[in-house]
Amino acid sequence: MMPLSLHPTPRGRDVVLEQVRAVGLALRPVALVAAVVVGIVTLLFASQSGRGAEMQFGSDSWLATSVVSFLFPFAVWRREKRFGPAFLWTLPVDRRRLALAKVFAGWVWLMTALAVIVGWLLVLTLLSDAAAVRSVLGSWLVRFPGATAMYLLGSALVLGLRHPLRWLLGTAGVFYLQGTLNEALGLYTLLSGFFSTAEDAAAVWRNLPDLAQWATTTFLWFGAGLAALWLAVSRHRERQRH
Repeated sequence: MMPLSLHPTPRGRDVVLEQVRAVGLALRPVALVAAVVVGIVTLLFASQSGRGAEMQFGSDSWLATSVVSFLFPFAVWRREKRFGPAFLWTLPVDRRRLALAKVFAGWVWLMTALAVIVGWLLVLTLLSDAAAVRSVLGSWLVRFPGATAMYLLGSALVLGLRHPLRWLLGTAGVFYLQGTLNEALGLYTLLSGFFSTAEDAAAVWRNLPDLAQWATTTFLWFGAGLAALWLAVSRHRERQRH
């Protein structure tokens, strides 16, 4: 009988690099769709430029960047069975470490995609209005921390819940119903004290400098994302049997 040979546990760096490669391969269809969209927008830009029109690439797409970053984990984990037995969890690595490695891999590709978009917009802006390059660059660079925070929250949702899409749609429905009831039943009057306090806090917030507002908001969302992700990853902790 030949003796059994035990392979050493993979190093953390090797696990991360392998996950970056695997996630990149899994995201190829998404990248193809994004490339088609970029090509169409570029053609539209070229046609508008040929007519002498100017296209502005300002900071009016914060919401789109946040939504894409929040939903990006759904694309990262779409082929993985997050709960129960699955091929991913058969690797000789602690499940929490493996989950964090995959989350990090998805973040790498998200930041890469965002960097490519920023470079593409800078090129288009340079061709359209070279004087606006600095403002466009500044408005987009500050999106990287915000995109990271939303990606962490989305990853926590995907990793922490068995049916994240149901929870997401259900929460959106609750907020919509709440707004409808508020208009129909006059709940604003019943909760006037609470809303008055909230309005006072919002007034103080609006008086802060823009940089302070951005830094505070980013810090709070980033902290919430990290805490939520840790709680979600903790659900995948391996339990040793004695």
